[in-house]
Amino acid sequence: MTLVGQLGDDHSLSRRARRYANEVIFGDEWPLTSAHVDLEAVRFETSTRMKRQHGICSYDGSVCTIRLSAETHERGGFCATKETIRHELVHVYQHQHDDLTSGHGESFKRWVEPLDLSGRCSTHYKRTPDEYRYQLYCSEGCGFIAGRHRFSAVVERATQGTQICSRCRAPLRVEGPESAKAGDD
Repeated sequence: MTLVGQLGDDHSLSRRARRYANEVIFGDEWPLTSAHVDLEAVRFETSTRMKRQHGICSYDGSVCTIRLSAETHERGGFCATKETIRHELVHVYQHQHDDLTSGHGESFKRWVEPLDLSGRCSTHYKRTPDEYRYQLYCSEGCGFIAGRHRFSAVVERATQGTQICSRCRAPLRVEGPESAKAGDD
């Protein structure tokens, strides 16, 4: 079988992703077909730096680039990567059809069940607190609750003592660069 689609790099994951995308589009298992997606106008790339997303789809007006996270593949396995590829192929479909809005709205949602997608955001592996710049902990001892990469409204509320634990309703505390700000008031 001749594979359709371009490679943006020589990473083994990019080659494997292109092969799997061809199986999705030209195979019998999934309802997304060549009538929906023109794989000849798709480029596959792997990012060794991408840590916060499993994949992204960008469009330059003629070619869609599906960029996959090497970390997702390493930590979540190829099953996680396959779901990410199907997810990004829906975005390719959106970009290649002028009458569709890209994003996670109605044109995306119609593919969630048929393509066995978990929706907009998937957790393919467990993150540890040290992977986040800001860690949120329950002050009553429920343990690590969540993490944030950026100083967000949730982090700000936690530094002010107004963000509560969803399990026990106790205030959350923050560890990270901004945790010292809470005591400065």
